[in-house]
Amino acid sequence: MTKAPISLPGAIAAAACIFLLYGCVGIEEFESKVSEAAGLRKEMETARARIAFLRRSIDDLQNQNTDRRLEGEELTQSLTMARRHGQQIETKLADLRARISSQDLENKITEKKTSNLESSVKEARKKFRVLEETNVSLKKQISRFEDKLRFQEQVKKDLAAQFSAEIKFGSILVSRTGSRVIIGIESSTLFSSGRAAIRKTGKKHLRKISRILLRYTNREIQVQGHTDNDPISERLIERWESNWELSTARATRVLRFLVEVGNIDPKTISAAGLGEFRPIADNSTKAGKKQNRRIDIVLFPPAP
Repeated sequence: MTKAPISLPGAIAAAACIFLLYGCVGIEEFESKVSEAAGLRKEMETARARIAFLRRSIDDLQNQNTDRRLEGEELTQSLTMARRHGQQIETKLADLRARISSQDLENKITEKKTSNLESSVKEARKKFRVLEETNVSLKKQISRFEDKLRFQEQVKKDLAAQFSAEIKFGSILVSRTGSRVIIGIESSTLFSSGRAAIRKTGKKHLRKISRILLRYTNREIQVQGHTDNDPISERLIERWESNWELSTARATRVLRFLVEVGNIDPKTISAAGLGEFRPIADNSTKAGKKQNRRIDIVLFPPAP
């Protein structure tokens, strides 16, 4: 059977009774003891109040500690999340830096390409200006050449009109090749076979040609000698080794006549022996050979 606890006042009262019963105690001493007991009782109450206050304080501290622990856990969780977020930000930042670096590289490449393109454009513009200048120059040259062609065509028509009778007879042919006007004379009109001395009838033609050529100054004239492809005969081989020598001798003789008799300026005229290498007809026929044996007096366009 559990004994009930005895309270402090009850213990004091019991002690006082025992003391009164068994001891002879004075009133003053008893009162002193009672006062002392009252003081003790007051201290006990103060102590109990302090204990209760401390317990409440402990409970408050425990509650605060629990709150702090929860707050700490929340802070830890927040810190973890913040770290994760920071890592994500660092990852994004690293990616952004990589993109910026890549973009910077692309920008540099683009700037270089732009610079190269600008240089190419400048060079192209420079070439274009040169081409434009060349085009203008070419147009001027073409215009001058066309003028020369028109002028030479007019010269051809004038010569054809002057030599209409000779052309009709077949002794002279007037033609134009490009910018050159050619007065073609059959060799038989000027020379005997195998010879370079000009015949009387040939001199008559050359005088007329000289008078007409004097109208066309400031131009180059070339006398060209041509033959067929028949080799030099044995009776002429000692005089002419080949058709070149024969054609050159005939061209030179005509040149001297035009200068010495026809008063053509020697600075503007030359001679060339071309042999059989510039045929105008087929050498396999007599008619073709006859056309190829000729003297061509070539009139070039006037000098610019």
